Amino acid sequence: MLNAIRRPQQTRILVSWLRQLHITNWHESDVIVDRKSRFQARHTELKDPALVSEIISLFLAQHRSIAKNASHPHIYAWRTGDEVEETGPKKKVTKRFINIQQGFSDNGEKGAGSRLLEQLASQNVINKLVIVTRWYGGNPIGSSRFRHISSCSFNSLRKVDGNSHK
Repeated sequence: MLNAIRRPQQTRILVSWLRQLHITNWHESDVIVDRKSRFQARHTELKDPALVSEIISLFLAQHRSIAKNASHPHIYAWRTGDEVEETGPKKKVTKRFINIQQGFSDNGEKGAGSRLLEQLASQNVINKLVIVTRWYGGNPIGSSRFRHISSCSFNSLRKVDGNSHK
């Protein structure tokens, strides 16, 4: 479906442009530590879902210690959409998103990516890619890991400003 929306040549140009780009605007959360396991989230803007794999590759290249040392270096979820303005009664202008696309990856942490995506959807986060990194500390922490993944991703989104997810 994406190929029908965007011509392949445009996508190739965007991908080659992204390869030259050094993403420096990763908004990081605080590190959460529980029983020696550590969690940290980062997010960046995302306008084209075709670029997710390239951004993940760039992330791992820019953060080599994460790629090398983390047990789950890139649990991620993303959502994109096109913003439209509508004029309602009394000439009130409202903004909403159409053509919403979304996706996730667990990166070996079963169920983590889908829960992260649910969190983005419930907070109406659009045009963002959120990556959570987990360093396993050797002690199982059960379902607490999902709470930590959600907490640090929310912290990352909130750090930009109070309304970063709208």
